[in-house]
Amino acid sequence: MIEVFASRSGSPSVKIDGVALHSPYDPSNEAKRFVTSSLGAETPSAVVVLGEGLGYISRWVRTSYPGARVLRLFYCEDLFRKSPFSPETNADQDSWHPGSGISVVEFLRARISELDAEGLRMIEWPPSARLFPNPSREANEAMQQVLRELNGNLVTTVSMGRLWLRNSLANFLSFDEILQGSPCSSERIVVIAASGPSLESAAPLLEEMRDAIDLWALPSSARFLAEVGLNPDLFVMTDPGYWAICHLHYAVPACPVAMPLSAARGLWKLSLPRPFLLAQPDSMEGAFLQALRPLSAPVIAPHGTVAATALELARAFTKGPIIIAGLDMCTNDVVSHARPNEFETFFHLQSGRISPLEGLWHRRSVDQNAIRVKGSATARAPLSLRTYAGWLGHGRGEPGATDKVYRLLPSAVALPEMISLDVGAMRELVRSTRVAPGGPSLFPHSALPSRAARIFEAAQILGHWRECLEEGIAKAKGPDGLGVLASGAIFDLSFRLATRELLETKRMARLGNVRKARESAVGLLEDCGQFLRALEERILNAA
Repeated sequence: MIEVFASRSGSPSVKIDGVALHSPYDPSNEAKRFVTSSLGAETPSAVVVLGEGLGYISRWVRTSYPGARVLRLFYCEDLFRKSPFSPETNADQDSWHPGSGISVVEFLRARISELDAEGLRMIEWPPSARLFPNPSREANEAMQQVLRELNGNLVTTVSMGRLWLRNSLANFLSFDEILQGSPCSSERIVVIAASGPSLESAAPLLEEMRDAIDLWALPSSARFLAEVGLNPDLFVMTDPGYWAICHLHYAVPACPVAMPLSAARGLWKLSLPRPFLLAQPDSMEGAFLQALRPLSAPVIAPHGTVAATALELARAFTKGPIIIAGLDMCTNDVVSHARPNEFETFFHLQSGRISPLEGLWHRRSVDQNAIRVKGSATARAPLSLRTYAGWLGHGRGEPGATDKVYRLLPSAVALPEMISLDVGAMRELVRSTRVAPGGPSLFPHSALPSRAARIFEAAQILGHWRECLEEGIAKAKGPDGLGVLASGAIFDLSFRLATRELLETKRMARLGNVRKARESAVGLLEDCGQFLRALEERILNAA
């Protein structure tokens, strides 16, 4: 029972089942001391308040750190309703409570971006944690998951941002034929083959059911599928790096590849059909896709893992069951992939008398911060796979879609939004599903611009971006220069091409060093412009 009463200072206080959540003497001063001791002399860019009570904590955060954005997580809906200090009362968009209609992890994902992670601080009101232990645990786990995702995205963008652009440009110029249409019929069962060790156990069942399913595969499963004679109908590739194309050397020649332009370049060198392009909501990649109109490319948002992209692509085209095999999200002892796998070649080449193959696999497991999965004697989950598992297991599906997504022979890592299938359940599901036509219905894009036209378009796009950056440099040197990095094309370009420098500029500005922040902004914009100019010169010289 929630009991709101007047404290000795006259400010409202509250008890939960007779236990005080705020001081009965002066709850406002109590909150001020807590905020000061928790954040001290810091200059946070954003503060997440876990276990907010009547609003005293967030009110003092806003008073003490006026430049910080404040997100509030209430562990009880009634407390949110009774809070006298909500900026917009019940319409406060930066507050979450159990009656909000979305999970806490979805709320945090929607309101914290990669750049928000710089200077982000989290504080939890201890009495709330004691009175509401389950919501507290859920909120803390959600914060950890979202921060892992944000950090993973930042690390990827720092290392891959320019590679994404180089790939997009190379793929845009090099593909002389592009497929469009539908990768499967609307009622077809789609099985997505990831490359976890359990794919070895699933392979005989997939071969038994092959005529009744469309088999999509991730590149890392290509060599294993070729070894056991399972030819996929489609590969899905999003990784921009070397290994994605390396795996596809084992792909069957007739198999199309669904991919964004930013995925690994070099597909045109293989004996595969042209790609089936995916459109990601990214302004840089979208500029090149715009030049290919009238191309019909399904819009699939980027995810932390290619398995999630394959899942969303399947959801976009079939109403039939979607089954994922080999999605283990853990290793089996030190074995990380169904074998044979191209990674084995890499380790075999490094192995020797004093560095045996098994030792190399074990060292890799240690380097990846793998921890034993609870309840399993052999399963270990590296940090990256724990992040992906959280990504797939917390609110990543479309509403109402989770009842048709299944996981075949699941590992010890739980993915609660997917229905587990053993061999018998898989056979029954396939038997009870209406037979639909199999295979993709893809055809060449009939109005693809010539290579010369694509070179001209690419030069125009790069030139336009350089002009935007030059305008940004001029503004960055002015009195309100840092605002130029806040949004629009300049933000998109600087975030993709100079992520580390943008974060450092943001940190300088947050700490009040405006002069150095402005100099950093000018420097990063100039560096981005030089990078774009080098790309432009390269494609024009190669024309």
